[in-house]
Amino acid sequence: MVKKERKLLTHIILIIVSILVLFPIVWVVSTSLRRDNAAFSTKLFSNRLTLQNYRDLIAPEKNGPRLVSDIDALVLMAPPHDKDTLEKANEYFKKDIELFKKYIVETETLKKTIDTNIETLRKYFEENSDTLVKMFNSDIDKIIKELDFQKPSRYLEVAAYDLYTNQYDVSLLDGVDYLKGEAQWNSLIGERKTKIDDLKNQIQLLENEVSSLEKNYRVYQSQYLATLKTINSYLIPQLKEYTLSLESAKNILNAAEKSQIYSSLTPDESEVRFKFENMFAEINNLRVNSQKFQDLVELDNSLKQFQKIYDEIISRWDNFEHKDKAPFADFLNTIDMFSTRVAGTVKETRTLIEKLNNITSKLLELQAKINPAKKTISDFQAKINQLNQEIEKAYETISEAKIYLKAQIVKKQLEETKQRVQNLKLPAQLQIMNLQSKKVFGITSDIVNDLTDGKKKNTLKKIILTIDWPGIAKDMFTNYDIFSENYNSFINDLKLYLSDVEIQGPKFMPAAKAGIKVRPQSLERLTDTVLSTYRTNVVPNMNVMSRKASELSDKLKIKDTEKLLKALDGAAFRIDQIWQRKPDHYMLRWILNSVIVALSVAIITTAVTALAAYPFSRMRFKGRKYGIMSLLLIQMFPAIMYMIAIYSFLAFAGKYVPGFGLNKLSGLIFAYLGGIAYNMYLIKGYYDTIPDSLEEAALIDGATRWQTFIKIVLPLASPILAVIVILTFMGTFNEFVLARIILQDVKQYTYAIGLYTFSTGPFETQWGLFTAAALIGMIPMVTLFLLMQKYIVGGLVKGAVKG
Repeated sequence: MVKKERKLLTHIILIIVSILVLFPIVWVVSTSLRRDNAAFSTKLFSNRLTLQNYRDLIAPEKNGPRLVSDIDALVLMAPPHDKDTLEKANEYFKKDIELFKKYIVETETLKKTIDTNIETLRKYFEENSDTLVKMFNSDIDKIIKELDFQKPSRYLEVAAYDLYTNQYDVSLLDGVDYLKGEAQWNSLIGERKTKIDDLKNQIQLLENEVSSLEKNYRVYQSQYLATLKTINSYLIPQLKEYTLSLESAKNILNAAEKSQIYSSLTPDESEVRFKFENMFAEINNLRVNSQKFQDLVELDNSLKQFQKIYDEIISRWDNFEHKDKAPFADFLNTIDMFSTRVAGTVKETRTLIEKLNNITSKLLELQAKINPAKKTISDFQAKINQLNQEIEKAYETISEAKIYLKAQIVKKQLEETKQRVQNLKLPAQLQIMNLQSKKVFGITSDIVNDLTDGKKKNTLKKIILTIDWPGIAKDMFTNYDIFSENYNSFINDLKLYLSDVEIQGPKFMPAAKAGIKVRPQSLERLTDTVLSTYRTNVVPNMNVMSRKASELSDKLKIKDTEKLLKALDGAAFRIDQIWQRKPDHYMLRWILNSVIVALSVAIITTAVTALAAYPFSRMRFKGRKYGIMSLLLIQMFPAIMYMIAIYSFLAFAGKYVPGFGLNKLSGLIFAYLGGIAYNMYLIKGYYDTIPDSLEEAALIDGATRWQTFIKIVLPLASPILAVIVILTFMGTFNEFVLARIILQDVKQYTYAIGLYTFSTGPFETQWGLFTAAALIGMIPMVTLFLLMQKYIVGGLVKGAVKG
């Protein structure tokens, strides 16, 4: 007996992968069929399903706003009716008016359906008021049942006092004296909370102090950086220039021995030397002070260079014998001038370094205050965290007792709620019942958050999610009343303005045909009513009423009301479809454009590559080995790199070649014909697998090379040709970048650009329309694959040899 091996882990992984792969598909399909906006809904599946998105894409209805626009174009003899004759325009005008009247009649019928259903629902609520109240109370009883906990033996008084501190009505508790738990509560929780409050107050004071200190610190830090910048950008360059002067003096002294000219006037050497040596004493002091600062390394290096040259000059000066010569007098003059000029710079540098010393002292002083304060804040925060942990442990200790007592309070409050609602009469007192349902939702949600039992928690959540139906019903009836009031004025205005447009419209056409285009005031008002009044006054309340009807159907789940609510929802949806202004699109045109472009590119590419690959497979010629590889290397560069060249070529060619160039499908097809090399390489590899003997036999029988290629090689290569057609078609059909650059006219868009427009502009939040468009766009690719799959599956040498 063979024992089957159970691969549990493999199955689990496959299930997870399947879910991850299928979820986006399920979301796309469900979103394309739903009426509510999937982007803002928590439900993956909805009971408000419709095929309207597909109808709007495939066969858009000429609804009210489109009719108004068409009537306006006819009256003004504007595009697309500017070329029509008056007889033809009048014929179109009558058809539009009749269709408009039908829409008004349909709208009134739908409104009557809504009125009837609302009235029936009101009667149902009135006749079954007690039943509905009992159903509401039944949900409350379910909550009460779920809140039945075993009474704990400890910490009841402590938990009761904690509830008292949190504003709970502990007077509803029987047999528990919350005052007895005050001392233990203070020991476990209260004293720690007081300590936490004190620590937080101290932290706040310290943070204020630190903030003030850090503000001063930043001011001094700014002064420090500004002083440092002055030294580095102004004084150090000056000192470097003075270094060159000192080098010059040294060179003059070195050259003095060779001079034959004697000086008639020599400066006082002792005075010059005294100034010189005093100056370098100041420079040495500067150097000592600058070494205290790491940021003054460059200054220290400059002063160090001074010291080096100074030592060389003093050594040479002491041993110099020709002090009566003129160059020595020049040397003394140079040294004297150097000492005089550098004195100012040295003094200024000394002042700035003293300023840095003072600023640094202030910074260190502030830092000495800031760091301990921050350390204290950190210590206090650690104590707060520790106290919070102790409080959490204390709450864990009393949690069972607290949940029990809270449940007792909630149950008493729920019992009171039952008493308040049991005599209510619906639908007149729905508002009172709504307030009570909100109270039930609030107090129950509060205790649900404290529960640790997952099963009980989920059960309570399901109950409280359905208990808010009184509020939904109240909103539905309220919005219906407002909708009805606004609807009546809307439909009356439509009838009034339409009757006048029907009479006046044809009278304006002859003048418009002659170039005098005047729009009747009745047409302006009709347009404003359809496009503005409906959207402002009718839609908001009607849509809320419709959505609330759908939600009420889900919440109540009563067969007697379910059909009424769904019919009401459907009627409101249909009214909205008649009068809603929908953006214009050219979905089928875009798909057709993509099919034309993709099919043309696929056929041309396959034909060219099939021919081009044959010589590389069957013939021997110079460059055969590296020719196809060179083409592949060239094709490795993305098409966007040479887009500028293609764009310029199409712009130039479009001026001279009719039907070709930018914004033309032919120009786009030309731009896509760049994938030759890769496909040629694939086909060449497939040709290599076809036996040469088949062609040789045909050649012996008298066939030409062309005949062997057409009748033998191509039929046998049909699988790879089918693959090339499919891959090229799919790649071209979905391409976006090149098409977006070349095509500008919306009617010339391909499917990829068209689909992009459904995520921007007027379609931006219409996810249903977007997903429906995505699914419709799959049809050409799926169809092509199904048509070509028999060629892919076909055998390699099917029919090559017959026995």
